Parts: sequence; C-alpha cells; structure tokens
Amino acid sequence: MFDWLRRRRLRAEYRRLLEQVAVDLPAGRTAEAEASCIEAVRVAGELHGQDHPELCTPLYVLASVRLAQEATDGALEACQRAVAIAKKAPGSTDPPLPRLLEQLAAIFERRGETDEVEGLYRTTLAGYDRMRAADPLEVALLENRLALLLSRSGRREEAAPFFRHAIELREKACGPAHAQVAELLYNYATFRPAAMKADEAESMLRRALAIAVAPGDSSAALARVHAAILHNLAVVCEEVDKIEEAASRYEEALAVKQREVGERHKELRPTLVRLARLYAKTGRKGEAGPLYARALSIAQDELGPDHEVVSALRTWMAE
Repeated sequence: MFDWLRRRRLRAEYRRLLEQVAVDLPAGRTAEAEASCIEAVRVAGELHGQDHPELCTPLYVLASVRLAQEATDGALEACQRAVAIAKKAPGSTDPPLPRLLEQLAAIFERRGETDEVEGLYRTTLAGYDRMRAADPLEVALLENRLALLLSRSGRREEAAPFFRHAIELREKACGPAHAQVAELLYNYATFRPAAMKADEAESMLRRALAIAVAPGDSSAALARVHAAILHNLAVVCEEVDKIEEAASRYEEALAVKQREVGERHKELRPTLVRLARLYAKTGRKGEAGPLYARALSIAQDELGPDHEVVSALRTWMAE
C-alpha cells in the first residue's frame, strides 16, 4: 500500500518537474530548468531503474538545457547516457534513437568535432533508411545538414546528392513553393559543385527568391535569408555578364540587410564590397568610394586595423 502511494507521488512529481522545465526554458531560466531536469532524471531512475527507456526524455531535455548554456561537456554526458539507453531498447524511447543521435551531432558540432558530426549524421541516415515510415522532413533536414557540413569542408561533389535528395523529399512533402524548399535551393546553389553550371544555380536562386518575396508564411520564414539569396543571385548574374541586374540585386540585398541589422553590422560588408567593386569596374567610381569607405569602417571595427581584409580594402580604395 505504502509503496503504491510512494510511486504515485513520484510519478506526479516527475510530471510536475517536466512541466516546470517547459515553463522555465522558453523564459530563459536555464539554471532553474537544469535543476528540474536533474531532479526528473533522479525521480525517473527511482521509479523505473537507471537504464529504463523513460530516462531518455529528461536526459534529452537536460542535454538541450545545457547546450543552451554552452555547457557542452555536461550536454554531451547527458546525451551519451540517453543514446546508450536507447541503443539497448531500440524503438521504445522518446525521443527515438535517431533524434538522440541528431542531438549528439549538434553537441559535437558546437564543440568543433566535425568528424564525429559527420559519422553521426551518416549513422542516423542509415537508421532512417531501415525505418519503414521515416518522416521525410526529418530525413531532408538531416541530409541538408550533412550536405552543408561536407560543402564547408570543401567536399561539394560529395554533398550534391544529399542536397538533391533533400530537395526532392521536401518538394513532395511540402510542395514546390514552400519555404523549406527555398532554403535548400539557396543552400545547393550557394555550395554548387563544379559540375553545376551558372545558369542552373541562377535558376535555383530565382526560385528561392520568388518564394521568399511571396506573401504569407513562406516570406516570414525566409526573412533571415532573403538578403543572402539576393546577394548570391547578384554574384551569379555578375558571373554570366548580367551586369545591370547584378548591381540591382546587390542594391536590393544591401537595403534588405540594412533593414534587418542596421547600418553598421558586419553582415553588410560582403555586399558593400561586391557592389563597390562592380561600380568601380563599370566606371561608377564616384559611387564606389563611399561604399568602400563604409566597408572599411565596418571591417576595422570587426577585425582590427591591421587585418589583411582591411589592407585589401585600403588598396582597392586607392586604386
């Protein structure tokens, strides 16, 4: 009788702790959320045993809280324990093993351990391949992350099939004009492999831009990459000698960025420089000078007066 009452009290306390985390974490009270998670892990262990699948939920949340605190060692410890439990009980944990492996990859990525991240992404994708009803959006998200990781390490040809398959999955799941499709089109065109011609990249970026400027939810979801799409489209236009459109797109990108981040943010510098160089190349040197001056001022604040980028900007201004 007393044991039944104790277990009932522990189950109620466990639910209360998780509910409290759901309140504290969005409010930024990470210390309180961490304390509740640690206690929830203890209570779940007392209720079910230290290796029970029920512990995966509070361990996953605990790792998320610690990651939000930039406490990657603690996040890694909690997540690895959850993964070890899930591997002993495949298919019976919440979150499931693939989601836990994704979190583990995110922790390693935050720690700069890219080899570990790539291995986990590939392991998780292999797990999705063995599932009869894997969520196509989860698969596409993971393929996009792996493709970006490979691209940033210079392995663009290897990344290309993952980008293409992710685009195909998202188009089937969400429709061809969805924000998630536009994001992938932008990523693939940005990290295009050597075999992709400029006109194909241009077509992808135009599709992404059309989705980004369309009214509705898609435009809101793509606000953060709208300027980047414009900038990259301008780069491709410049590459195929559409000089007037390139200048116009750079100008649009600069205007959008300024609305988003202000007049002196470091994100403005690449567009300021590209537009200034294009103006100078086409004889509009009077317009190029003020842009170079702005880029130089931002670069000095960001990188210091002796950085090679600052020196290059001074050289271009002198020329």
